[in-house]
Amino acid sequence: MSLDAVQKNPTNFAEVSGNQIAWRSYSEGQPLLMLNRFRAAMDDWDPALIGALAQNFQVITFDSAGVAESTGEVPETLEGAADVAMGLAQEIGLDRPNVLGWSMGGMTAQILAAKYGDQVGSVVLAGTTPSFAVEGTIPVPQEWLGTATKEQNTPEDMLFLFNADTDSSHAAGMGSLARIGSGDAIAGAASKTTMQTIAAQGAATRKFFFGEDGAFKQLGDIKCSVLVANGDQGRAFAVENSVALVRAISGSQLAIYPDSGHAFLFQHAERFAQDVTRFLTTQ
Repeated sequence: MSLDAVQKNPTNFAEVSGNQIAWRSYSEGQPLLMLNRFRAAMDDWDPALIGALAQNFQVITFDSAGVAESTGEVPETLEGAADVAMGLAQEIGLDRPNVLGWSMGGMTAQILAAKYGDQVGSVVLAGTTPSFAVEGTIPVPQEWLGTATKEQNTPEDMLFLFNADTDSSHAAGMGSLARIGSGDAIAGAASKTTMQTIAAQGAATRKFFFGEDGAFKQLGDIKCSVLVANGDQGRAFAVENSVALVRAISGSQLAIYPDSGHAFLFQHAERFAQDVTRFLTTQ
């Protein structure tokens, strides 16, 4: 699927628990439901990744309740966000969709897999972490959190948040921002959600981080096939946190990508899409 086709894909709306949830569908095939990162909207997915995944799947992106084009309020917990995701899947008729969750979306996907495992296919947890209550995890650095919660980020902020400290990774990051911004790296870095949304998501995520929502206790309940993936130089969630996830989820697999950070899935879009396709089609 071409980048131009991805960028021009129309937005649909579905009613989920009284809220209008904005969503988009790309291509045909087995459905792959995409759960997004903290403070991101649908327009923050790199079109290169969406296009690569859409070669083999029907890719579904959406704005959760209270985010960007969707109405309602941001759920108070990530379990609430998982309920919105499953509610959307049911409303638009997705049959046992596979799930790909990135960052905060990967935390939500852990809860979704534990709670709705018999209603989903396989799950990919990208650039994410279990609760810091899980043995072997490293908490997210305060410098990263401070930058991630600024009202507006510059392209330089985005490189710090999402890329490794190498020329090649920085070049890949700027290329990704230009695709997201339709040729303008500054537009790609601009926030598409409000500070109210960011604050509400932050509160829900903190409950997950510190184990207050109890999600970490459910990791052993996950029975579906799981692929855990990360960049080798992620600032937000270190490789150790990916290893902790694999240890906690029976039978899960691990993939680490070189010379990359939190947005390894954008930097290595083609390779990651190939790995995801291989994983999802052999389960």
